[in-house]
Amino acid sequence: MSAVVLLPVVGLTASCTTENTALRQIQPDMTVYIDGWDEDADAGDRAMVERKPSGMWVVPANAPFRTRRVGGFTVRVTLDAKRGFVVTDLGGTAVGKDHDNCLENGETYAFVTVPANSLRWESVNSDSAGSNDDCQVLPED
Repeated sequence: MSAVVLLPVVGLTASCTTENTALRQIQPDMTVYIDGWDEDADAGDRAMVERKPSGMWVVPANAPFRTRRVGGFTVRVTLDAKRGFVVTDLGGTAVGKDHDNCLENGETYAFVTVPANSLRWESVNSDSAGSNDDCQVLPED
């Protein structure tokens, strides 16, 4: 009987600790580096660290990460047990201004402790300036 109880627990533990492919998988007090720029995204929407109109910040929870700064993985993120994700260094990557206060699928809130006067902002694409596509909830078919 005890083997039946342990197998599901072992399976859950293994799925969280053996694969480190997404930011949401890191443990408290762990510091990692994400790529904060999506070259393949539309102009004006390439920054992966964004500030909502409310002033709250978001990062992609599914962002791949590295345990040290390498290549394009320059944005330092720590998972703080009390505050959640904390961006402590942008590594020269520009940040973006989101156009709505809704979380896009895959986004999570974060604290950004980088001094405001050192932020470099992504150019805004005038075509998407008023978009609120993250807030759209479509009925399921």
